[in-house]
Amino acid sequence: MATRQQKPARALRPSHYKIYIFLAIVLLTVALVVHSNYVIGRLNAESRSLCTVLARFFAVSTIQAAEDPMVRPIFREVARNITFPLVVTDMRGIPRAWKEIGIPPESVPDSLLEVAESTGRLAPSVKRIQEIARRLDRVNRPIAVVRLGQPDTLGLIHYGEPPVVRQLRWLPYLEFGGILLLLVFGFAGFRSLMTGEQRLLWAALAKETAHQLGTPLSSLMGWTALLRDAPPGGERPRARVEEIAAEMDRDLDRLNKVASRFAQLGSLPPLRDGDLTASVAAAVGYFRSRLPQLGSAVTIEERYDPIPPVPFHPQLIEWVVENLIKNAIDAADKPAGRIEVSLAWVQAERVVRLRVSDNGRGMSAEERRRAFDAGFSTKRRGWGLGLALVRRVVREYHRGSVSIVESVPGKGTTVLVSLPVPHRSLPERADSGSPSR
Repeated sequence: MATRQQKPARALRPSHYKIYIFLAIVLLTVALVVHSNYVIGRLNAESRSLCTVLARFFAVSTIQAAEDPMVRPIFREVARNITFPLVVTDMRGIPRAWKEIGIPPESVPDSLLEVAESTGRLAPSVKRIQEIARRLDRVNRPIAVVRLGQPDTLGLIHYGEPPVVRQLRWLPYLEFGGILLLLVFGFAGFRSLMTGEQRLLWAALAKETAHQLGTPLSSLMGWTALLRDAPPGGERPRARVEEIAAEMDRDLDRLNKVASRFAQLGSLPPLRDGDLTASVAAAVGYFRSRLPQLGSAVTIEERYDPIPPVPFHPQLIEWVVENLIKNAIDAADKPAGRIEVSLAWVQAERVVRLRVSDNGRGMSAEERRRAFDAGFSTKRRGWGLGLALVRRVVREYHRGSVSIVESVPGKGTTVLVSLPVPHRSLPERADSGSPSR
């Protein structure tokens, strides 16, 4: 059968994902800080403009409010709603009125201001107001108080900015510090989580390695025991030794396959159109001949419908089948265990379905939900990574799907693997396959 090579898709390594996620978080943080600075800058500019307008109104209306009774109510109403610091001084710097500077007007009696005006001696409270006025001048230039139509300057309006603007100015830095703190704690938590997952993964990988190597090693030990018990000489014993040697070669070949399979996990192996039935039957045949060595009273039934050529990697798909069969054998809890392996072609969905069913102990809802998690196992010993590897091989390498379609405690479990078949792999008639066994 001619084979066609499927070009493997490029995949990002996990480290690349981490770098991109980190860069995305940094860009998001920078965008948030820049946007906050822009909004706060606009608010600050508008607030400054409003303060300047109100200060100019004070500068113009102060004299009129003192002389015109009609203007005084408006002046008092505007002064009542001012929320930014403001100090009115005469040309000698003596404060005449102030608001929102932390010093109540009633705490500085008019007598202190009259003494300051006549003698030049300034009380501590008056000096404090003057110092506040100088600080306000560093924020905004003072505005002159003039009488309309006359050039003489009667005093100065010293004004600052509302407290909310000062508080908003620190907001971007607080945001940046908060996000930085979250990143630090997030990174520490992520690092701790990754360390825990790595420990779990290594433990699960060690279990899976022992799980994969256990079958051929147990089989080899059984064959060596038979060799020791075989009587020397004669044609019949020699034929028996040749048969045992052939089986031992199969076990050694499986050990090489196990090593090769673990080497394939770090890359995307090429997929080629081939006879999926033959690979599945080979994996099943390996286990069938070794059921006595595994100590399991289990029978394996096979049913293979005609299917078209499927792009797959033989060693990895055999690994999938072996994992599913080994789990089904481990789940056997009845005197007569039964495992059924079938292949079917679903033309409407253009997929080949591999179904592995058993009549074992089944799974609870919680076990079924976590069955494909790395490190999860319902047994004290054995696999902790098998079904996780099955899902990785089927989903990431073959672009297929795997699921537990049915599992009833005490009655058994059915696992379904679906492998897509592209148009180019479809012949006019899908007549390949093997008969049911």
